[in-house]
Amino acid sequence: MTMTAAHRLVRTLAPIRRGLEPVPTVEGDEVVKRQAGTQDGVAASSARRRRVANPRGTMPERLNYLFQNIRNIEDKPYSAAQVARWINDNGGEISSVYILKILNGERTDPSQRYLKELGRFFGVSPAFFWEDEPADLDLDELRQRILLRDDLVQSMMLRAARLSPRSQQALSDIIESLLKAEGKSE
Repeated sequence: MTMTAAHRLVRTLAPIRRGLEPVPTVEGDEVVKRQAGTQDGVAASSARRRRVANPRGTMPERLNYLFQNIRNIEDKPYSAAQVARWINDNGGEISSVYILKILNGERTDPSQRYLKELGRFFGVSPAFFWEDEPADLDLDELRQRILLRDDLVQSMMLRAARLSPRSQQALSDIIESLLKAEGKSE
């Protein structure tokens, strides 16, 4: 949605009229973080921003554990916007702001519908969020499953499967060389 100059001006001046610092207009995840981490443009307390990650803790702590420990292809944690985008693109419905509110502990009892969608993204049972003793998670396996659902990766794997064993080995050697060149070899 494109903001007109008038909308931008109103957005900039409204907090000033209330005696607050203006909230700058930024794109993508920064907007979401700002919306979930502020109230009327004033930064939330640092205690709320401090997130505890514990696979056996409260529901927000368990979700934080998944966010902090399951990494994307660049070995960075997924953002709430990335998770919401995937869920919404794959038949679910959730906002990144709502996810951030769960992570911050502002929403401690989300519906099972949201937990199901979050579990689907991370590859865990929704029961992980409420069981007294959830099963241990294999974080490497969960990460691999998430990475393998990428359309390009699936397409490459399907094409590679049609190659002869000798060509598959050659392809594997090429991939290993590329990983070494990028400093990502195991």
